[in-house]
Amino acid sequence: MFPNFVRRAAVIAGRRPCIVGALGTLLAAAVLGVSLLTLVAARDTAIRHAHETSRNVAAVLSSNISHTVESSDQSLRTLIASLDKPAVQHLDADVRHELLFNRTATSQYVTGMGVTNEHGQLMDGCCSSTHHWDFSDRDYFLVHRQSANVGLYVSAVYRARSREGVEALALSRRIDNADGSFKGVALVAIDVAYFSRLLDGLNVGPGGVTAIVRTDGTLVARNPYIRLALVPNFSKSLTFPRMVNQDSGFYAARSPTDGVLRLYTFQRVPGTPLIAVVAPALDDVLASWKTLSWIVGTSACAISFAFCAVVWLLAFALRDRALAEDRLTELTQTDSLTGLKNRRALDEVLEAEWERLQRTASCLSVLYVDADHFKQYNDKYGHAAGDKALKHLADCIAQRACRRSDCAARYGGEEFVVVLPDTDAANAARVAEGIREALERSWHARHEAGTAELHPFTVSVGCATGRRGCPATLDELTKAADLALYEAKNAGRNCVRAAAMAHS
Repeated sequence: MFPNFVRRAAVIAGRRPCIVGALGTLLAAAVLGVSLLTLVAARDTAIRHAHETSRNVAAVLSSNISHTVESSDQSLRTLIASLDKPAVQHLDADVRHELLFNRTATSQYVTGMGVTNEHGQLMDGCCSSTHHWDFSDRDYFLVHRQSANVGLYVSAVYRARSREGVEALALSRRIDNADGSFKGVALVAIDVAYFSRLLDGLNVGPGGVTAIVRTDGTLVARNPYIRLALVPNFSKSLTFPRMVNQDSGFYAARSPTDGVLRLYTFQRVPGTPLIAVVAPALDDVLASWKTLSWIVGTSACAISFAFCAVVWLLAFALRDRALAEDRLTELTQTDSLTGLKNRRALDEVLEAEWERLQRTASCLSVLYVDADHFKQYNDKYGHAAGDKALKHLADCIAQRACRRSDCAARYGGEEFVVVLPDTDAANAARVAEGIREALERSWHARHEAGTAELHPFTVSVGCATGRRGCPATLDELTKAADLALYEAKNAGRNCVRAAAMAHS
């Protein structure tokens, strides 16, 4: 059963090579589509993994900064509370300075701590108890003087006057008099180097960036390092409001600094205007994926192309084989001299049309056509002329039996048979007469032109028409046509005779 199925499939494929090739192409395209979807999913996975990693890094970074801020804020609260204690106020200035600021001097990054009066002048601090620096222009002083409800304030980055221009930012709180009026500011200075050191320990790829920015768009620290003077204010960026308006998030955008497309993950440091940013470059994230895509894409394309080529070659090879088989079949059913059907093909057509007739209310006509005195003609003019005459007769028959369902065949020698499905006796007689007249006219035309043989070439035709049930068998129908042919011969040849059949 399976071999038969394979053979039938091969025959169908040979008959419809374009469909087979198209199906193969669609299959190859489907494979490419699956490969593409797989690569897209792998790309999304790489980006999602990068986001998860960046989110963890940003969370740790935010936690470390938050811990430092909380520690510094606690120091500020302790300092402010100590300043209001009478016992501390009555201490010697040097002793009070040592008590309040000595511990801060041992911190690695909390490098400045002090107290200003209501005019912004440094009253005392860890850096010096004698120098009275003027900080009235600092943002943290101005903010606290203008509002009593600021709480902890984180300043913008500035250059410290007391420490040779070291970049730092200040954490500050307002100090009030007993009546609530502004008394001054307590502050803790944290060097930017602290933030830079945190960022230096993070590796987010060759094109990646880690940074600490303020909600006003100013940069606090960045890795790789870049001079703050060269960095634009990020508040002008179209994507920066996302960082300001959310506690955390993720998005892809081009850097306003260098134009590199990066995946930005950000985390707000609680209680501060600081934002921790981790932004690996998209090219770095997708580097391994691009290599995989190149390998998979090239392989899938090559395999799909090869598959398509094989399918198309196979389809056309099957087509050629089917055509060859059809041609071979046609040759086995075609008379080599006249090009009409041969006796074998005629038998098949007669059987098929007779079976069809038994299922319908139509009719079937059969013509027996025989060349008159052909033996004498052949003997007189030679076999070459005889063959030429038979070819001409075949052409006349084919011109009159020209419907798709009609069948003209060489029965043997100079005898021909024409099968006319769905043709009644009257129309069959017209076809037969048309064949006879066509052959006769062609001979007269050649005779007048002086090219015809002296002996006229004519035919006698016998017709028989059958319907369902009459006659009872196909053999009776063909015998009736054959007898009609003999009647035409006996009537003097070059004429048509129809068999007298009931209900015909």
